[in-house]
Amino acid sequence: MMNWKDILQYLVIWNVLGSAIFCVYVVIVFRSGVVYTAREEDGTLKKKVPLAGLLNMIGLLLAIVGLQVAANYFGLARKGLKMAFPALLGLNYAHYFILFLFDTIVIDGLVLAVWRPGFLRLPEKMGRDSMKEHIRTSIPVGLAAGAVLAALSSAVSYFLVPAG
Repeated sequence: MMNWKDILQYLVIWNVLGSAIFCVYVVIVFRSGVVYTAREEDGTLKKKVPLAGLLNMIGLLLAIVGLQVAANYFGLARKGLKMAFPALLGLNYAHYFILFLFDTIVIDGLVLAVWRPGFLRLPEKMGRDSMKEHIRTSIPVGLAAGAVLAALSSAVSYFLVPAG
């Protein structure tokens, strides 16, 4: 049975790790230009996303599910912590939501819109106004996607990951 300390520890450890991984991912996709397979230079999603862009987006979503399954295995199952499915779903959504806030506030809001570090090679079109629009449109999509991703990672973890 999990207590509040276990939940807080799980969320801190796995969100710090997830945020660090996401920072590395952001640097890689911007420096390599992979981000522009799905996005315009101003940061908005392309009207018609080519296959390479779709694969990149699907890969990111699967990586989030993989991170959550790993978190559930190493952060819960290997410690002998068992949760009912609804509680696991809530924990996974909380984990996703914190990562989503990090992406929205820190990456999109501060790094891409305000700081704009040279090593990311950001185009001039991707500025404060375009990032405000990106954030505004990504909030409802991101929150809904998070529910689906949390449900998927919870189902995989609950039904396929052995405890102990």
